[in-house]
Amino acid sequence: MRDRITSFRKTGNKKDKPLIQHSTDPMSIQVEMPMPQPLFDDRSMNLSEKEINALFEKMMEDMNLNEERKAPLRGKDLSTKREMVVQYISTTAKSITGSKVTGGLRNSKHECTLSSQEYVHELRSGITEDKLLICLESLRVSLTSNPVSWVNNFGHEGLGLLLDALDKLLDKKQQESIDKRNQHKLIQCLKAFMNNKYGLQRILEDERSLLLLARAIDPKQTSMMTEIVKILSAICIIGEENILDKILAAMTIAAERNNKERFAPIVEGLENHEAQQLQVACMQLINALVTSPDDLDFRIHLRNEFLRCGLKKILPEMKETEELDIQLKVFNENKEEDSIELSHRLDDIRAEMEYPFVYHLLSNMVKDTGSETYFLSILQHLLLIRNDYYIRPQYYKVIEECVSQVVLHRSGMDPDFGYRERLDVDFTLLIDQCVDKAKVDESDLKAAEFSKKFDEEFSARQDAQAESQKKEDKIKELEGQICNLKTQVMTPEEKGGGACAPTTPNCSLKPQALHRGFVQTHAPTTAHPPPTHIHEAATVAGAPPHLLPPHHFLSSLLFLWSLSLPFSLCFLLPLSLLSPPSLSPSLSFSFSCSLSASGSVRLCLP
Repeated sequence: MRDRITSFRKTGNKKDKPLIQHSTDPMSIQVEMPMPQPLFDDRSMNLSEKEINALFEKMMEDMNLNEERKAPLRGKDLSTKREMVVQYISTTAKSITGSKVTGGLRNSKHECTLSSQEYVHELRSGITEDKLLICLESLRVSLTSNPVSWVNNFGHEGLGLLLDALDKLLDKKQQESIDKRNQHKLIQCLKAFMNNKYGLQRILEDERSLLLLARAIDPKQTSMMTEIVKILSAICIIGEENILDKILAAMTIAAERNNKERFAPIVEGLENHEAQQLQVACMQLINALVTSPDDLDFRIHLRNEFLRCGLKKILPEMKETEELDIQLKVFNENKEEDSIELSHRLDDIRAEMEYPFVYHLLSNMVKDTGSETYFLSILQHLLLIRNDYYIRPQYYKVIEECVSQVVLHRSGMDPDFGYRERLDVDFTLLIDQCVDKAKVDESDLKAAEFSKKFDEEFSARQDAQAESQKKEDKIKELEGQICNLKTQVMTPEEKGGGACAPTTPNCSLKPQALHRGFVQTHAPTTAHPPPTHIHEAATVAGAPPHLLPPHHFLSSLLFLWSLSLPFSLCFLLPLSLLSPPSLSPSLSFSFSCSLSASGSVRLCLP
């Protein structure tokens, strides 16, 4: 059981790759079949049936026809085949020499279809950017429409010149619009060049081709990136056995030049929801890369690398279309199949690959074996990692990458276990760079959060200021209403400024006394109130108590007291209301009456 668990490298045919033929759709091959014409000469008439059939097969192969389109042509009679072969030979000779051909490209710079060597001469002459764009467009048409023999003749020198031009454009630090257009045309020429068995073989033989294609991946140029990703997907599927390693190596080198993760541009292309064709092409490449390895461990490794690079976050957010849904379905189905295969290797037990289950599983695997001491030593060394918020995650990241490279050997060969020299690699600089990058990323994240909080607080402050201004306006409005009410209840003397301030109260009236006086005032009797009520109602300094006859004055005071509003009243009364009968009724004096919020009434005499 231990062997099944530890060996993630169980070789076997995961899925036999389907035999993919170079199918050619009607739009990709623009060469029309030569129509039979009366082109007879002695040489053609002397050809034997065997020679005609051989030339006919060569003609169909040169025209890059698939088996489906070859079948009906093989059923033609011998005379028709002879005519087609003769016309094909004549047309091929004209295209190679660069003679005018019906339907050839005509424009201001190319009045006729150039021969393959003439294109080579123009590319080698170092023409300007504008002329290069015209030349590349004409070359793309020629590579698409001419037979494979023409492509073969051009490829001897022309492929290298195309790659040189692309390399030169990619090395330019400041690329103008014409440079980007030329890059796109070069990619289209390479795509047309490799649309046959010979061109594909020449592309794979040149070491620069895959690297330049990987370097040209730019999510900002969606059209060009779509074609590049489709080319890499096709190469990955129909290429030779070790083509996956070459593609991954090219993507790794290109990513290191830009200081990015090697799969970051592919994942970034998936984030462009406006370019649906680019999304479909990127998912095709992901599926091609992930499903190509026969080793289960390497498939899981590549899939997890894509998920760590941001694919896990993007997948739920992608808008599914008909084409994209097919690719997503392929991705999920292969992921589930690998999960089932992994569970079968673990003795048909679906082991949990998350903490802490994976730790207990690993601990039980090495227990009582020679690996136990090394496993313990590894854990002890992990404890020595400095407990720093930034440094510790970077150490674990480097260790994980080292373990992946040590364990996952694409060659199928184990490392040299007899090598006892110390691993002399200084990771200090690498760790420092990782720490600096982590700090910068965290600072950017915090800055974005602070900026968002500032905007929210600033908006809330503006709302609070507006609300406060409304409250202040309301307060001023209420104060004005209060002033108006006070003005309405004031007497003419108070309005004139002659009111007496109730600072020295000489007499006090209690609400109870006022109430009793009011009751007595309205009592059905003609007698005056008892003398005891006079002292409770009013006390004048230096004068004996007198009867205070009931009058409307007390009724008014009782009404004002019921309002419970603080105010002062000052008014003039006849002396006869408060003085004994012995005093002159013509004399009069003024007094002040104030009613406080507590309910007490004070009378003030001058």
